[in-house]
Amino acid sequence: MKRFFLPSALILLSMTYSCMDDPEVQTDPQAAITGFTLGYYDVRFHDINYLGHDTTICKREAGHMYPMTIDQFSNRIYNIDSLAYGSEINAVTVSVSATGSVVYRYDDDPEKEIYAWMSYDSIDFTRPVIFSAVSTDGSFVRDYSIQVNIHKVFPDSLVWTDADTAGFSAFDIRSSAVRSDTIYAFGYESGTPSVTFRNILTGSWTAPGPLSGIDASTWDGNVIVRSDSMYTISGSCLCSSADGINWTQGASGFRTLFSPADMSGIVWAAGTDGSLLSSEDMRTWTSQAMPAGFPDSLVHTYSNALATNENIVRTIAVGIGSDCLYADVWTKLSTDSVWTRTEPASYSSYRLPVLEGLSLISYDGALFAFGSGLDCFWQSVDNGITWHKCNRYAEEYSSWNQYMQMPSALAGSSAGFAYAVDRLGSIWIMTADGQVWRGAINRLNKR
Repeated sequence: MKRFFLPSALILLSMTYSCMDDPEVQTDPQAAITGFTLGYYDVRFHDINYLGHDTTICKREAGHMYPMTIDQFSNRIYNIDSLAYGSEINAVTVSVSATGSVVYRYDDDPEKEIYAWMSYDSIDFTRPVIFSAVSTDGSFVRDYSIQVNIHKVFPDSLVWTDADTAGFSAFDIRSSAVRSDTIYAFGYESGTPSVTFRNILTGSWTAPGPLSGIDASTWDGNVIVRSDSMYTISGSCLCSSADGINWTQGASGFRTLFSPADMSGIVWAAGTDGSLLSSEDMRTWTSQAMPAGFPDSLVHTYSNALATNENIVRTIAVGIGSDCLYADVWTKLSTDSVWTRTEPASYSSYRLPVLEGLSLISYDGALFAFGSGLDCFWQSVDNGITWHKCNRYAEEYSSWNQYMQMPSALAGSSAGFAYAVDRLGSIWIMTADGQVWRGAINRLNKR
């Protein structure tokens, strides 16, 4: 590292650089930094060791993974993609390409010392740093401010907040649904089908109010949302509502609606005649024979277009069937006429166990299952073929998100619960004893 004490030394520096090797070298009045890349640095983060204890781990990352943008109009150099949370940038080398010579200084240095940049210099980017390009003829100096952005929070963490007290501790909650900017909770209040709701961003829950047009003796409480309307089964009729309070009866012949894991795609239902029904618009329904062995309780479905052909839709059905140990997973392509049961190897440990109150959501590009007790998530990234319990400890690289954890206050809860995923990237879990939790992975949180 070469150190200079006076601004005029920049001219001497440029002359030295231009003349030390070749007395015939041509000087130039131009100066600009054209390339800037961070070197290697450590990322410090907390983890869980094999004993289940908190520990701190450092891993090495390369700066070329986060390209630096050079704004030649405002003379700024910065990274659009932030470095990982916990990045230590107090001693980092950089690779610089420029027209002219390169020097740097720390803007908070009262002595304003100037250093000739060397590729092996360890630079403290926690301080304000100014890099300068000096023309070879010493007539022009161009200063660039350096801004190294680092994530303020760990982007993959699932952070929960106790949203508010629902005020319905005596409410026998059965399901929840999100329509536009409102979340609804449906259940029984003193034996009467009722609903309470609130804005997903502000406000508090309304007092539970009775539903109109629903038969309390035949209603299972399961409500889904499609095309800004809500649907449920009362008796054998498909009922619809625009406000969640007033319900209108429609077509008959329905036994139950299967809960969709997302807000789009095909809706599936079981018919009173034993058939399997499907619809894309909730008006026209297609009937087919119920496959032998198809799960008959707590059935959840998920539909998505194939990555290789968006015109073909894959539907996954997850539910409780005849197997008393593991949940059933069935799949069907829109080009197929039959359903196929996923048959993992009998010795496979990567299966979804039978969970009381089995629930399913689509979140962060994966399927997550959970059940009563609310102690953990089970994750599948291969359309339900294999499932991994989201343990906090991962001894090596794993395909599951180890940070996908339930709020500790819910662990072991025996209360009934409902859940939903809103359009802003949040997961809602509400319990019959009045707890309301809202969680989001930091990088998905749009609030």
